[in-house]
Amino acid sequence: MPVKEYPETHQTGYWSVENEQIINHRFGKLVDFGIQIAKNGRVWICIDGVAFLRFSPIRKDYEET
Repeated sequence: MPVKEYPETHQTGYWSVENEQIINHRFGKLVDFGIQIAKNGRVWICIDGVAFLRFSPIRKDYEET
């Protein structure tokens, strides 16, 4: 399946690891890997349909204060 390529992008924000238990059970096994990028810059990395890594950018007005 072709995958749409996205240019490299950098943002400052917060990240969190979600559902850490999937690390122990999925390492080295065939999985469904998903990524979603929202218009506001939020990113989700999913493994087998379960959110694993989330990123939420800091709004510009918060960065400047």
